[in-house]
Formats: sequence, structure tokens, C-alpha cells
Amino acid sequence: MTIATVALPRVTAEPRAAVRRLAWIEGLRVLRHPAPWIGLLLSVGWAINVFDQTWASARYEGLVASVAPLLLGVSLASVSAFGREHVPVADDAPMSAAGRSAARLLGGVALVGLVALVVGAVAFWLRLRGGLALGDEPGRTAHAYYSLPELLQPVLLGCFAVALGAAVVHVVRQRLAASIALFLFWFLVGGTYWMFNGSVARWMAVVQTQPVFVEAGPRTADPTSFPSSWLLSVPGEFQDFWARLIVSPAMAAWHDVYLVALTMLAVAVAVPGRTRRWLLVSGALLALCAVLMQRMVTP
Repeated sequence: MTIATVALPRVTAEPRAAVRRLAWIEGLRVLRHPAPWIGLLLSVGWAINVFDQTWASARYEGLVASVAPLLLGVSLASVSAFGREHVPVADDAPMSAAGRSAARLLGGVALVGLVALVVGAVAFWLRLRGGLALGDEPGRTAHAYYSLPELLQPVLLGCFAVALGAAVVHVVRQRLAASIALFLFWFLVGGTYWMFNGSVARWMAVVQTQPVFVEAGPRTADPTSFPSSWLLSVPGEFQDFWARLIVSPAMAAWHDVYLVALTMLAVAVAVPGRTRRWLLVSGALLALCAVLMQRMVTP
């Protein structure tokens, strides 16, 4: 008796290798795009201007927000890469649409690496110069440093910028219109970051800045009566009380989780396939959890 056998197609590593190869090509291509490098120059100029400000937390907040032009450049490079998906390909193309999208996302890791290098260089430079000024006399320090969760925020924003550019050009489908929308977005969340960092809005802000201002006493209070370890902000035009400045690494860490959730939602929009629903549900739940946890740990 003979048993009939059916020849099954042998699964090879060719599709995965093709994804890796395309990701390598896309990574080199986005690094040659001028937008991230122009954005980097604008961010450097912004950071230099930050040091001309002298109010309590100007440098500590402004240095974080100065990364916005670089993130805009990252998003524009992503628009250029994902905009090519609107060009029709042959039906017998060796890679599916989802595979090409995944490869372009992996190629965007090169831009995230650029952001990480910039953050690492700034952190090293701050260590060499002795830190940043934070607070007003009599409660002031000239040696403030960013915590690790705060340093991770720009890197995760780089991931979000890549995914956001892919998502916007996927929905809008016109590169120029997508670029304008991204310019407005990053201008708002970066150039006017203080509008999104109020007592409640900071938990859902894209660019979250610290410290948190906590009322310490009325305008007439004697600041020398506060503990000497407190960092203070004097009453002024926008604040009629003495405020204590508090940096919360826990809040920054949960905000990093929130940025991961936003990136998952953007990837779900940009990349077709079976994982889209899972990314949408998981990203929404993770974002909700991160917002609630930020609320719990906020000073």
C-alpha cells in the first residue's frame, strides 16, 4: 500500500530577508533627507535662545521643547518614505503592502537613532557644564539634571514622529497637505508647549515639560520660612503665590508609557494587516492606563 504525499511549499526566509533589505535601504534614504538635518539646526538655534531666558524654569522646560523642529524633520522624512506607498506596484510584487510598510517603519529607526544621539550628546554636555539653573532665589539650584525617564521622552517622541508621519500621509494621501498638517502639529505641541502643560492637560500632552508648580504660600509669605531644600518660583505676572518646583521622574516614566501608546495607535493607522485591531485596542488601553497613573503620581 502506498501513501500519497502532498508536497507542501517550503517556507523560506526570503520574505523576512526582503523586509530587512528594504528597511536598510529606507534607513539610508531617510538619513539623506534634508528635513531632519534642517530640523536639527533649528533645534540647536532654539536651544541657544533658551539660555537667554532667566525665569525660574525657562532653561529646564525650554531645552525639552527645543527638540520640536528636529521631530518635525523626522515626520517630514517619514512622509517622504510612506508617500511612495501611494504609487501603484505590480500585482506580482514580491512583498505585500504590509511588508513594505513594516520595512519603512524599521527604516525609520535610523531617525530615532539620530534623535537618541542628540539626546545623549546634550545629556553629556549638561554633565560637563554642571547642570541647569532651576528656581528663583532663595530657593534655586544651578545644578539641575534630567532624570532618565525625562531623557527617554525625546527618543520616544522620535518613534512617535516616524509613526505620525506615516499615519498622516496614509490618511491625507497628499504629501504637501500632510507636511502642512505636521508643521502645524509640531509647532503647537512644541512652540506653544505651555498651553498643553496645565494641571490636567500635562497628562495627555505630547511634549510634557517639568517641573510641576505647587503652591507653597501666598505672595506675602516669607520665602526663608520654607524648607531650604525647596526650589521656589517667585510671585509674578502669571502667578500670584510662591510656588514650589517639583520634578517627578515617576510622572515622566508614565508619560513615556503614554508616548508608546500613541506610537502604537499611529502605527495601527499607517500599517495595514491583521495586527491593526490589536494595536488600536492595546494602544487605547495603554494610553488610558498611562494617563490615570500620571494622575496618581503627580505632585
